[in-house]
Amino acid sequence: MPRQIALLRGVNLGKRQVVMSELRELAESGGYENVRTLIASGNLILDAKQKGAKLEAALETLILDELGLKTNVFVRDAAELDTIIAANPFKAFTQASPNFMVVNFMRGAASAEEMDAMKRTSLTGEEIKQGANCLYIKFPKGQGPSKLKTPKLATARNWNTVLKLKNALAD
Repeated sequence: MPRQIALLRGVNLGKRQVVMSELRELAESGGYENVRTLIASGNLILDAKQKGAKLEAALETLILDELGLKTNVFVRDAAELDTIIAANPFKAFTQASPNFMVVNFMRGAASAEEMDAMKRTSLTGEEIKQGANCLYIKFPKGQGPSKLKTPKLATARNWNTVLKLKNALAD
């Protein structure tokens, strides 16, 4: 079974709390193997027969049915994550400020309207580049002061977390 990551959108923000040990147990009860979590932001590492959209849908249904939480899940395998890392258009910035570089994982490319909205709402120095089913976003002042209107069907992880996820896939 291929090792994959599943990234939950918008958990452990406000009232959308999920205990990572419960999420791990839930995934195990769903038949997934070698399940572990990384950080408390909804990162699952697991072995699953299903891939891509089928795994995303299965996990979304499992989480809704068992935890009562409606959330989007974004799945990537090791090759997809390697491609995202290799294609980083902000390598020098990322080395200097990895917490200020974010990957927005998506199910497809951002639409022209979404890209336009981000350009209109970006602060000086913020940059956005389209990647393979993701956006690379550079926040030189951090995400806190940003007014950037990112696509709703996405989940963001900073560069440090992306690299930790890559390492977790290799374990």
